[in-house]
Amino acid sequence: MNIADTRCVRPNPGLHTSNAMRANPLDVFERIALAEHYDFERVNEQEIHLSVPGHWTDHDISLTWNASTEAVQLFLIFEGRIPGGRTDDICRLMSLINERLAAGHFDFWNKNMALVYRNALSLRGGATLRTEQALDLVALALDAAERGYPASQYVIWAGKSPEDALTAALVDLAAGA
Repeated sequence: MNIADTRCVRPNPGLHTSNAMRANPLDVFERIALAEHYDFERVNEQEIHLSVPGHWTDHDISLTWNASTEAVQLFLIFEGRIPGGRTDDICRLMSLINERLAAGHFDFWNKNMALVYRNALSLRGGATLRTEQALDLVALALDAAERGYPASQYVIWAGKSPEDALTAALVDLAAGA
């Protein structure tokens, strides 16, 4: 037990009854996937995977719902492995990209050697996820991925410095827009 629980900062267990009746926020993402014709898989009540087309590649987005913390989490993992010796450059690149993001952040998962964009949305207090909020969460992930994916490819495969890779990716993105 932590201090927030002992000081009654969190809702008491009697409020869990109302949480049991609340709509699952992942249903909103499923409706968006159907409306936008995205490929998707509803893994279970707490997880859904979307495949969303981008400029450079299709992006796989995983969304999870944790009823106990009342939070929706989004993960967008870049496909592919990173050759040895490039992890320092990739981490520097993620830092440079993170400085430019309005929300969410990039991480490098060393165990999986994977680049991942993460974001979360709290729905504490029984808040309901609105379609606009869900669309914003996906749009922020796509915007970050469209910057991060080509920049990471420039670092990994073209051997560019993180600064040069980000500049080149932003120029390419602007030219493609």
